Amino acid sequence: MRSLNMIALPMIALGAALVLITGCTAQTSSTSSTEGSAGATDQVVIRPVSPAGLPAAGFTVTDDSVITIDCGTTPPNARPSLVAVDDNIISCSPSSAYAVACWKDPSPSTVICYRDPWRVDLVRMPSNGDVPEVPAPSEAQPLGLLLGDGERCLLRSGGVWNDLAQRPDWYGTYSCTGADAVWAGSSDGIDRSSPRWTVEVASISGTGPLKTRDVVKAYYVGTAPAD
Repeated sequence: MRSLNMIALPMIALGAALVLITGCTAQTSSTSSTEGSAGATDQVVIRPVSPAGLPAAGFTVTDDSVITIDCGTTPPNARPSLVAVDDNIISCSPSSAYAVACWKDPSPSTVICYRDPWRVDLVRMPSNGDVPEVPAPSEAQPLGLLLGDGERCLLRSGGVWNDLAQRPDWYGTYSCTGADAVWAGSSDGIDRSSPRWTVEVASISGTGPLKTRDVVKAYYVGTAPAD
């Protein structure tokens, strides 16, 4: 069994173009990441929360007080979200909370987090201290991947996963529908060497052969424009 701590993977370049989504009712455009290449992977930025910590139009918030999360109270302990393209989006622990993209909420000692690029749900959770300001990573990883066969994959947030029987030195980086996972020998496992990105997918149990899958869309997270 292999353990991978939250935010342990290096961050990868975004590419040239990003699609903006500020709310589920907002107009969007689909722009290829490489001009003139119709089959290129689309890179999409979802912006569910305003700079004031309020949900953007079309997003809803649910309170969850079961877990008090730790977002770091000082910059040395603060963890910028791996999936963020803007400043002051933070990642919090424990990994079981899946608090991979969070903003400071207007209420004290509370954060508002976004977990799933295919939903318009936000969750508000208590934190054990103030939420520090953090810069965005210079290079970000996708929160979610839409694969060419229709599978949806979410970024791994720590935890213990099985080893991959075919490649015991590899590790899982994204969990996917269909009980699959994206597996990697280095970095996040996304091959960006061509305009149409690819990943290697196998069962999340670690059994079965690896199969190459196209990445149709890659979803990142940003902050909605101020009103």
